[in-house]
Amino acid sequence: MSKKKNLSDRFTLIGWREWIYLPSYKNFPIKAKIDTGARTSALHAGSVTEYKKDGQNWVKFELEYNNLKIDVNTKLLRYIKIINSFGGTEIRPVVNLKIKLGDHAWDTSVTLTKRAKLTYPMLVGRNTLKKEYVIHSNKSYLTGRYGC
Repeated sequence: MSKKKNLSDRFTLIGWREWIYLPSYKNFPIKAKIDTGARTSALHAGSVTEYKKDGQNWVKFELEYNNLKIDVNTKLLRYIKIINSFGGTEIRPVVNLKIKLGDHAWDTSVTLTKRAKLTYPMLVGRNTLKKEYVIHSNKSYLTGRYGC
């Protein structure tokens, strides 16, 4: 008789908000809202500057949290048109970043935008989560809290 696997054995359970870390940047912490209604992930980026390096387009931007601040330099993948929840459109740069959520780390595409007035500097969309996570809409920070 085979025993059924628990949901938690096959998937990682996450809350509607979680801490995301950037392993390539000393695990820089980012408070993120998990949004299954969004296809792509978005990250608040300050002082975005595009430049050429070895004949390729690159982008430099700042990330800030509390008293932490880092400069990120990475290849610019492309620009995409985003339609926000209010029906407005915006052309955003897309970059590839390695992110960590819980015990898992992977590369994902992220759009750069202004989210300074929003509570969460990062919005994690469906394309980033893939099929490895189950979202508990009533819980928060199931993968751990920053500084714990």
